[in-house]
Amino acid sequence: EISMKYREYGKNEKVIMYNSSILFLSCLNNTNDDKYIEVSKEIVKQYKNSKRYVIIVDFTKNIFSERLYLIDLKTNKIILRSCVSHGYKSGYLYASKLSNISGSNQSSGGTYMTMYTYNGKWGYSMKIKGLDKGVNDLAFQREIVIHSTKKMKTPWSLGCFATSENINKKLINLTK
Repeated sequence: EISMKYREYGKNEKVIMYNSSILFLSCLNNTNDDKYIEVSKEIVKQYKNSKRYVIIVDFTKNIFSERLYLIDLKTNKIILRSCVSHGYKSGYLYASKLSNISGSNQSSGGTYMTMYTYNGKWGYSMKIKGLDKGVNDLAFQREIVIHSTKKMKTPWSLGCFATSENINKKLINLTK
């Protein structure tokens, strides 16, 4: 299983999302654009998904770095790069502490499935459901979603994946 394969590489984490799911992976040493594309292809193959776009969030990079990548598998290119939030109790610069507990205000690891879009407190958003028991299976109840930073007062979320308004809209529309 690919998630186990990549967990061996380190303690810092990365998230891979692709239309209908998100896969949380450990750090790949010396990760570069080609490696993100290679891993994205392996994930799509493993989950037998024929979708065109993959999102990778690399939590080994700090919160102020472009660490979200939208990959077009048809062209094998990264078509979007962006900063993305993590839970404020997961760490200041890096998401080094993860939790599945409601009220922890930490990001979670594991595999997720995107559910549906809606307009809520944070604007245009997308619900996600954690698929890993004990790791992220409470994400839906915790209201961990993909949303915009527009109404946030800090770059840190309550555990959600938040990007700037213009990135958020494009990201959700391409991967919903």
